[in-house]
Amino acid sequence: MKLSDYAINALIPYITGDNKTTVYRKGSELTELFNSYGFRDIYDFNKGGLPKLSDNKNGMNTSRSDYTKDRLTKLSGRYELQNLLEDIINTAENTEKCAEEINSIISPENYSIEKINGKYTILGSKILKNQEIKNDARFINIQNNIIKELDNAQVSISLAMAWFTNKTLLEKLREKQEQGIEVKIVIFDDGVNAKHGVNLEGFDFVKVRAERGGIMHNKFCVIDNQTVITGSYNWSDNAEYKNDENISIQADPKQANKYSVKFRELRKNKQKIAL
Repeated sequence: MKLSDYAINALIPYITGDNKTTVYRKGSELTELFNSYGFRDIYDFNKGGLPKLSDNKNGMNTSRSDYTKDRLTKLSGRYELQNLLEDIINTAENTEKCAEEINSIISPENYSIEKINGKYTILGSKILKNQEIKNDARFINIQNNIIKELDNAQVSISLAMAWFTNKTLLEKLREKQEQGIEVKIVIFDDGVNAKHGVNLEGFDFVKVRAERGGIMHNKFCVIDNQTVITGSYNWSDNAEYKNDENISIQADPKQANKYSVKFRELRKNKQKIAL
């Protein structure tokens, strides 16, 4: 999740609790909060409390707001920022009010907040209320059809793929990520991907196994939380050059929401491999 400086500045009082919509957090509580999302800060009362920031030239103690802004900026572009904001919303005394206010900050940047299974969740882009729903089945030129859809991505790409060995599709994902598109990946943790899988270094990805002990056999891609690509087709050389395969391209925000939730479930509570 990547946000502008404007949005980050607007979110600061929701993290510190200075706006009274969320829980007020002292300096030590802020370090504890951010440490739970990957930082290793120490709050030392004898040294002024919060850690000194790299751009602190005057030797002044770090304020709660400046510390929060610095850590939010460092999280921007990473999955942890989304998790942090969701936790802030869902632990607020008035979760509905908090969700509404934060949604007003992030929605101009193509994110939306929806209540799913009793909890507020940040989705990859805004839902277009009156978008025409389309569902097209494809049986040939599948790789080219996928590339065409990936080229249309403006905000995010979420890929859950059992086996990923296709370097052409990998390079397209890398190209989109370099354009600033948020790319997140889940693949099956097995010998095929370990031996023949593409090199996912530089991507935000996890390797997972099925919860019931079998194969993580999902094959879907969610683009901008608007479009889903799913079907029998693994992103593999065998699927492209040897097998009879199919995909369905679904331009349907409601369906995309369901797949986005499933994608989050696959990633949750799994070991993070790379950022």
